[in-house]
Amino acid sequence: MATPLPVFLTQLQVAKKLIDPLTSRTMNKHGDRTVAEAKRDVPKDTRALMRSIKRSKAVPGFGGIKMVISAGGPSSPKDVDYAGHVEEGTGSMPARPYLRPAINRNQPKLENDLANMMQLLAAGRPGRVSSRG
Repeated sequence: MATPLPVFLTQLQVAKKLIDPLTSRTMNKHGDRTVAEAKRDVPKDTRALMRSIKRSKAVPGFGGIKMVISAGGPSSPKDVDYAGHVEEGTGSMPARPYLRPAINRNQPKLENDLANMMQLLAAGRPGRVSSRG
């Protein structure tokens, strides 16, 4: 016999309360690794661009959990408005990618950790997930 809809919805809400914090923690861990690698790889003429590389905290929201990794931009000092030019190059300067390669190296690791987390949860072993860092 199928699970009644109200019971199923309650089970989904309970699962979401467990999954969201674990997913956020996993994303934050990989975000930190990505930022560290981008800071390692970025050209360091003045170190200002390196210091501007950061990530937001992964937080659940409408449509899923979101985390942003950025360099330069409006929240950085005015002398770091060239992050995109360094990453992508210009007509007179070759690209020196630092952010996209770090993201590309870490994305498969993140996806693998999230898949492993979901498998452990589906197997009814959430304790094993929460003990993983």
